Amino acid sequence: MEKILILISIFYCINAKLSTNSTCNNCIGKIHSKQDLQLARQIPIIDKSHSCPNHRYTFFIIVKSGSFEKRNFTRSTWAKEIIEHFNIPILYAIGYPKDSDLQKDIIAEDLKYHDLLQFNILESYYNLTLKTTSVLLWYDRYCSKNSEYLLYVDDDVLIHVDKLIMYMYRTVNNDSIQGWFEKSGHIQRKGMGGVSVDDFPIDIVPDYLWGAAVVYPSHIISNRLISAIFNSTVPIFFRDDVFINGFMAQQAGIKREQMEGILCFDPTEDDLDSNMIVIDFKNEEARENTWNCYKNGVKCNKNLPLLLFKIFSGIFLSMVLICYCAKYRFNVNDE
Repeated sequence: MEKILILISIFYCINAKLSTNSTCNNCIGKIHSKQDLQLARQIPIIDKSHSCPNHRYTFFIIVKSGSFEKRNFTRSTWAKEIIEHFNIPILYAIGYPKDSDLQKDIIAEDLKYHDLLQFNILESYYNLTLKTTSVLLWYDRYCSKNSEYLLYVDDDVLIHVDKLIMYMYRTVNNDSIQGWFEKSGHIQRKGMGGVSVDDFPIDIVPDYLWGAAVVYPSHIISNRLISAIFNSTVPIFFRDDVFINGFMAQQAGIKREQMEGILCFDPTEDDLDSNMIVIDFKNEEARENTWNCYKNGVKCNKNLPLLLFKIFSGIFLSMVLICYCAKYRFNVNDE
């Protein structure tokens, strides 16, 4: 039976690769067409539609993943704690691999863990908008009626489970989407995430949320966000955070807010002990070290020179302030 499932999945993967045009030929300034966007409506290669019916959840977690190693580390850390202690479902959203021979490994992984949600879209940084749209459509169809929120995170974040549970049950706002808030500014024109003026003539990006960790209330996904995506009044930009959490949220009148307890990784601090979600790790070693330090209850500041610089800078500024105040008081007394 397992061999049959593997063969069927490989067939779907090869067929998808031959029949879709969602790859990025010129990977600077990739813009999707309306036809490309319809790829998000396809039936998943590996589906988990049974995950939500007959169950009621406060929130559901989908991890945006493109790496087996990162998925495995996540499975062994915060995801394991959430599943074992709070019975919160977690799925890993992936696309189909560029190398179709890897599909059999993906099938074997799902047979072992039963937690993959594989969409009929090529796994690529330049297909993030298509992938996230697929996730939102899938969640809306199968889970939005049984779950109040979708927590959509990257596969390279760390989560303090107890703090997350407290936040989702007591603090989260039902009238906005929440994550790492980025103020309105100029769109990036150069580099990996850049987009050309010809492809995307709009120069100003509205307030948006980074894609690393976002909480979407289910009613916002169902009633406003999906409709905005498929009726976009701007070119369909490949960066899902800017396009979906920025332009589409603005088009749909959706409020974006800073999530309490989310922090960008700082190598001079023990981030996870005092925060809820840590994002933007520079590499997997830093993420693993941060988790191990947190679980072992030890201080693991990795960048001692930078830490010392911060400490001495603080001391120096304090001394300058004290001297200034003393001088001011002395001058006042003389008068």
